[in-house]
Amino acid sequence: MINFSPVSCEVKPYRRVADVFLLLIILPCLLSLINLSFAQDWKIHFFSAAIILAAVVFGAGGGLLAGLTGSLYSALFLGNPYILVGNALFGMLTGVFYKKNGKIIPAVLLAYLCQLPWLILSDCYFVHLPAIFIAKLAIVLFLTNALWAALIHLGINPIKKIFSC
Repeated sequence: MINFSPVSCEVKPYRRVADVFLLLIILPCLLSLINLSFAQDWKIHFFSAAIILAAVVFGAGGGLLAGLTGSLYSALFLGNPYILVGNALFGMLTGVFYKKNGKIIPAVLLAYLCQLPWLILSDCYFVHLPAIFIAKLAIVLFLTNALWAALIHLGINPIKKIFSC
């Protein structure tokens, strides 16, 4: 006799929805509140880790959603709505490039390079930030994205098992 439990079959989709909700909505929002300062007020941003992770696990759509939610707090706090576009672009492109080559670090760096012109254009011409600030921000974001990409690369197999159906 086959042991069949309708409860176990019905719980799995709800767990998946909860996992997706956590990774795409809650985690980026929470991580956007954390920044570690170092070397003359430069900051390591944590929300980009959630964007990268969402893009790798759930693809371009997941990266886009995580990019929007992860930068919502910063956009509101800084009065810079252009951050939403840049991080949504970063998340989406990370998912696209990861799907094409299956490698996290190159996907993240390519997505960052594609996001960079938007960052410079919006911060310089729309928000009127000084060029030196934008240059420092670009360097910090590059280093932060590379760091998170390397760390996620090291732990992606167990993470994928957690979120697999």
